[in-house]
Amino acid sequence: MTELQKLRKQLREAVANYMRSEGCSCCRDSDQHERNKEVLAKLLNVPKYEDGSGYDFSKYRSEK
Repeated sequence: MTELQKLRKQLREAVANYMRSEGCSCCRDSDQHERNKEVLAKLLNVPKYEDGSGYDFSKYRSEK
């Protein structure tokens, strides 16, 4: 398995886990959601906010 294939496999799994932990506020698994967000941020090299409160995904959003 090439490095690219390994990365794609990790990303697919991370996105699938993140999507599963999403949901409406009444049924969302907030703790798991935060752990999944951290995994995605690390895989995608997303920097933390300056205050360390989370990961700044907003830098990579599509234009509306």
